[in-house]
Amino acid sequence: MTDPTQPAAFSLAALVPCGPASTRISETLLSLAAQTSPALEIHVIVEGGSSSELRGLQDLVGTFDEDFSRRVHVAAMDRFDSRTAVAVGVARSRATHVAVLYPDDVVFAHWSETFRVNAARAGGRAMASLVAVQAVDTWTRGDLRAVTTIGRPRFPDPMGFDLMEHLLSPPLLLRGWALPRQVAYRFLTAGLPVVAEGWALRLAVALSCGVLETGEVTYLGRSSQPAGGTPAVGPEWESERDAALEVLDRCGLTLAPGILQSMRGSSTYATVRRLEEELAALRSQLQAAEEEGRSLAASEAAARRRETAMVSSTSWKAAAPLRALGEAARRLRQNPGAERRP
Repeated sequence: MTDPTQPAAFSLAALVPCGPASTRISETLLSLAAQTSPALEIHVIVEGGSSSELRGLQDLVGTFDEDFSRRVHVAAMDRFDSRTAVAVGVARSRATHVAVLYPDDVVFAHWSETFRVNAARAGGRAMASLVAVQAVDTWTRGDLRAVTTIGRPRFPDPMGFDLMEHLLSPPLLLRGWALPRQVAYRFLTAGLPVVAEGWALRLAVALSCGVLETGEVTYLGRSSQPAGGTPAVGPEWESERDAALEVLDRCGLTLAPGILQSMRGSSTYATVRRLEEELAALRSQLQAAEEEGRSLAASEAAARRRETAMVSSTSWKAAAPLRALGEAARRLRQNPGAERRP
């Protein structure tokens, strides 16, 4: 019998929202089939697909080994459903944690194992692995589709969740995160807007239960936009962000009364952005001053070393007998009778 006082054993559900084109998730499923952790379930949520298209996805799953295919659940989502595919996947799952994958993206073989190993250390927090990003070019003709990489993957600098940076970021997907399912369910059922869903869910989870950074690169996100490009922050995103902040405030998720709603409005957004830029400039100046101080200290230390070397040089040592004779002469002048004593 399960002890209710003990935390549930870690299990992970991979949620793959996709359109009816099955070819877009074939490599994503292949990377999931290579996972070493057994406590993994996969939910493919098909948005707006016909019955024949849904069967095509089920046939694709059936091409995999039975041990993997029986863990993959394909579900159709009505196009008039008010929920998002992520919300549907979280509701269907019974795992302790959920992670969202996107078509064309792949995860490395130790992806699920990394989360399992860190689950005890996380202690109920969300877990985040690092995501490599690679730009790709896609080609489609009929039922055929090819993905060609444009450049090498870019690996981000290890960085924990930063509240201010997140508030100023453009829309983000949920790549690389394993979210406690119950925490995610709480905020998804509150009605987060579609465009800002991933951004708002990251914020909500980070503030409500915290995030453990695993430090492992386990996920390769592939995007059709140029490598290094940043999605433009347009009016639609700002409107969706403001709506998301209202939802989170209604959920009671706030650092102080109304602080999330205080971020609403593009003018506030721009003002905070300018303040962040000024702060970055001050940090750069401070770094330059510290480097200059270190350079000056190094020069002074070098000068002292040269002085010491000169004092202990051979020429100084050769003059020692002359200095001894001079000292003896001075003592005789000060006490002339000292040498005449028997």
